[in-house]
Amino acid sequence: MKKLVNWKTLLIVGSTLAGLIAMYPPDKKLKLGIDLSGGTILVYEVMPESQSSNFDMDELIAALKQRADPQGVKETPIRKIGSNRLEIILPKASPEEVEEVKKMLTDVGSLEFRILANRKHDAEAISRAMGPGGLAKPPTRYKWARLGEISTGVDPTFTAESLSDPSQTWKRDLYAGTEVFLTGKDADGVEKTIDVPIVRNTPDTLFLARPHDLKSITSYRVEFNPSGIRGGDPANPRITDPIIREEKVGGNRTEIYILCAVDRQNVTGAYLSRTYQTPDERLQPAVGFQFNRQGARRFGQLTREHLPEEGDAFKYQLAILLDNLVMSAPSINSEIRDSGIIEGGGQGFKAKEVQHLVNILQAGSLPASLNPVPLQEENVGPTLGEDSITKGWQAIWVSMLVVPIFMIFYYRFAGVVAVVALVVNMILLVGSMAFMQATFSLPGLAGLALTIGMAVDANVLVFERMREEKERGAGLAQQIRNGFNRAWVTIFDSHVTNLLAAIVLYAVGTQEVKGFALTMIIGMLWNLYTAVFMSRVIFETAYARGWLKELHFLKMWDKTSIDFVGPRYYCMAVSLVVILLGLGAFFARGKSMYNIDFTGGTLVTIRLNEADPTVQNKTESQRVEFVRERAGILPDVTVESLRIGQSAKAARFNIRTTDQDMVQVKNKIIESFGSTLAKIEMTVGDEKAIPGAPAADAAKAATPSLVNRFAGGRQYDLNFNTTSFNSTQPPAQVVSAEFAKILQAGGIVNPNSRFEIVAGLAPKAGAGTNLILKTDLEPDAAKAQLATLKDSLANNRDLLFERVNNFGSTVAGETRTLALIATVASWIIIIVYLWWRFHSFTYGLAAVLAVVHDVLITLGALAVSYWLALVPGLNSLLMIDQFKIDLPIVAAFLTLIGFSVNDTIVIFDRIREIKGKTPHLTSKLVNDAINQTLSRTILTSLTAWLVVVVLYVLGGEGLHGFAFALVVGFLSGTYSTIYIATPILIDWMGSDEPPVKPGEVKKAVTSR
Repeated sequence: MKKLVNWKTLLIVGSTLAGLIAMYPPDKKLKLGIDLSGGTILVYEVMPESQSSNFDMDELIAALKQRADPQGVKETPIRKIGSNRLEIILPKASPEEVEEVKKMLTDVGSLEFRILANRKHDAEAISRAMGPGGLAKPPTRYKWARLGEISTGVDPTFTAESLSDPSQTWKRDLYAGTEVFLTGKDADGVEKTIDVPIVRNTPDTLFLARPHDLKSITSYRVEFNPSGIRGGDPANPRITDPIIREEKVGGNRTEIYILCAVDRQNVTGAYLSRTYQTPDERLQPAVGFQFNRQGARRFGQLTREHLPEEGDAFKYQLAILLDNLVMSAPSINSEIRDSGIIEGGGQGFKAKEVQHLVNILQAGSLPASLNPVPLQEENVGPTLGEDSITKGWQAIWVSMLVVPIFMIFYYRFAGVVAVVALVVNMILLVGSMAFMQATFSLPGLAGLALTIGMAVDANVLVFERMREEKERGAGLAQQIRNGFNRAWVTIFDSHVTNLLAAIVLYAVGTQEVKGFALTMIIGMLWNLYTAVFMSRVIFETAYARGWLKELHFLKMWDKTSIDFVGPRYYCMAVSLVVILLGLGAFFARGKSMYNIDFTGGTLVTIRLNEADPTVQNKTESQRVEFVRERAGILPDVTVESLRIGQSAKAARFNIRTTDQDMVQVKNKIIESFGSTLAKIEMTVGDEKAIPGAPAADAAKAATPSLVNRFAGGRQYDLNFNTTSFNSTQPPAQVVSAEFAKILQAGGIVNPNSRFEIVAGLAPKAGAGTNLILKTDLEPDAAKAQLATLKDSLANNRDLLFERVNNFGSTVAGETRTLALIATVASWIIIIVYLWWRFHSFTYGLAAVLAVVHDVLITLGALAVSYWLALVPGLNSLLMIDQFKIDLPIVAAFLTLIGFSVNDTIVIFDRIREIKGKTPHLTSKLVNDAINQTLSRTILTSLTAWLVVVVLYVLGGEGLHGFAFALVVGFLSGTYSTIYIATPILIDWMGSDEPPVKPGEVKKAVTSR
């Protein structure tokens, strides 16, 4: 026995330490959501050429969510912006994590298996494909796949271990693991070409594995070719040579293509059943794959039709294409059916790349591709104000203390045991979430506090059973043993019911629902471990060591004999009326019932005027609150402070509102903010002469080029205080259109031919926009027109905003349907499980009807809040706002479902215990069951309710709606357990017949 206790103690201590290790260091392991710490905003454009005729943006958003957050625990909103752009907000993460997510979002993940074209069978197609226009329009049933690319450049800037070329726009880490060939002179002035391995690369810089030891570099050449396939000798072509074509796509980059046949089997990643990490023949990391039955049949047919010919002298090559890039092209030696591997070609894969490919292929290919270069990438501040965050944290800490204090006060030693179990429960739950890299939002953290309240349920069940044993006169050892043994059946039923429901939610639900379900699954499992196993070990150890002599509990009341069943019809009638009124209010509110998560709205980006006295002396947090206050004239406002790069102070803000009317939103903001909105400021640099022949002489040439069109004219640097001009067009285009109007108004003939505005130097992080104006206007005329341009831009109301866009909801219509299906499916599994456990369909149906009752009551309360908030005095007394349904409130509904079922099952288990083998369910029996469990029902409901009341009163804006739903829902859940669920049993399966005599019972049992 001693050994067993020691082993158990070791397990408890070890698991607790593991939980603490998983969350250490907390500043790195515990990631806060965008509401608490901000994050990174990415705006991507959907590539038009990648969109099919039936392209659906919601389908793309769902696929991207699956990639960015497959478990639904990272809380990554993805919204549609305009017609072809997407906005993704990543919770605060390291630059490396942001880059990893960006790669996950922009890699399409399209896998194809294609036979390489060869001169033996494809001579005619090759001739056409290699001819003019053959790259853009290859022959029917053939395609050009990318083999790689070659980048070259001259006179790059460099250090001993890096090389930079601002003209390049490389994909990040594209060249990692390859070599760059450098031509230059060494310290002795000798010209040489050397090759140096590349460790990593940014869009314009290569970082080398070792110093290059060159004093000067005149040119460089770097090639990306993952498969290592090379073309044959053009002077001596062979039939097995791959068909390769190069195409220059810029002054310093060449794309390499290889010709493939598109066969009728069309084997793609759509037929994959599994992908996994595996070593290749060289023991290098590779990606293994298996096909489903249809894929295996197609792949077998494809390889069977391309077996070696001419006694193995001629072999076909099977190219494995990922996003139309050839990863490898092994020869086909025999038929392959259901599996294979994707190698990294000559360069091999890194372990991290293999995991990335496995994740991409498991998630499936995207229905369309995103431009890999984001249109916008900015750091965003917390969406909640500093005051709201402070209030939220305070409320969470207070609520986390309320339950432990109450438990210790009421249950004495047993309460201390419960608190220790609760603390370990939280350590294990938070450690598990940290291990899964879950993101903690304010409602999520409140949910953890609520877990404490709900975890008390199992402890209270045990302690109340111990009280019953003590009142029967049992000894201390028997009190402990019977308390746990007799409570176990009820604890098991309630936890398994919730677990099964959560598993269904996770399997069927959307990303938003999955995150909640996963947390619920983990929480239930750890609760069983701490409340049952760990608590019992502590009790048994304390008893064995002589530390515990007697259990002392406070008592709420003596045994009651209330008739709960009698007034059931009145209660049901009242509930029905309240539900109908609530549904009426819900439908009357219509779309106004939903918050921005469900409706979408308008996004406006503004800049504050740093020179305005109202703004000038405000701190960072004061500026956020100022914008939030001024923008409050709009409905359902959220505010995000913006920074580009690491700029010191935020003066730019995103304002989001459910108002869809962009003109109305702009007018209200201008009216509210007034002079605190920054206007576009343009400063004109010194006049510079453009060298060359005068423009008049250039005009005489037959075809004057664009470059020398303004030779002999003047050039001006135009600097602006903004990076955007409230337009999808580039800044140069916006300013050009405005300048053309000004010249025309000033009487300049053919104004568009008199100037050209182009982009200047790329701005530094946090800086504005630099443009260059070239013109043949006389200096005085040019300066006068530029002064007019400056005033025109400053006074243009539309240009007071950097962006004005409508954006879509975070939760699409199909997503809502899927969430509803998942919820109903979870109810069905509850009915099935309770049917099996209680041998009657009625028990399951009664429990679910009570859940539906609680959900509808809470929904009605949220709907009615719109009118209650308009009643003076009442709104401030009850702290009522015009609540709307958002994602935190959806989480509150899901929490309520688990709470309501839990409460109901406890009474059902007591009914089963009292009923025994008696075939009759009487009103007295049901009343006895409710009365016997009443103190337990009140205690557990009270502890959980106290938590949400604290969150409601002290939690501020961030928790108000979430807590309100639970305050109402928990009251309704306690009421429905007593007055709805259990009385239903009487009406549907009850009987008031006299009890069967003992002899008759025995006889019936014996006869069976």
